[in-house]
Amino acid sequence: MAPNHFLSEPTRMYDLGPEAVAKITALNEDKAKMFAGVPGWMVFSVKTEHLDENGGISAKLALEDHATVACAAQNFMQSLAEDGVGTKWMTGALGVDPTEIMKIAGAPEDEKMIGVIWYGMPAKPLSDITAPKRKISVDDALTKVA
Repeated sequence: MAPNHFLSEPTRMYDLGPEAVAKITALNEDKAKMFAGVPGWMVFSVKTEHLDENGGISAKLALEDHATVACAAQNFMQSLAEDGVGTKWMTGALGVDPTEIMKIAGAPEDEKMIGVIWYGMPAKPLSDITAPKRKISVDDALTKVA
């Protein structure tokens, strides 16, 4: 249900199984213990149709597609949270080149990784978990314009 410009439907998802996770782990053995503790791995990627006249990606429309995938990932995380499933959005902290993750997922070369969502049942209920303190409040982020 994520909004998407011109109904381009740029969201792609890959549910990684144990073999794929083992291949990712082999690319960063330093994180093997952390990776082993994650029950589910879902890769979100963007496939854009919005090319410019030279075959390059139109920056504005590609940004729209990226936003769509981010919304879809957040929707996925919210849906799992409603069922008590914990999630964590990972990118650079994986310590693995995103292009390698996409190869392991079997994604076409024209897709770009947006993030990996880790998911699973938390050790304690989500209702017992406190969100980290924000650096700025909603009032700090919100500008009211007359």
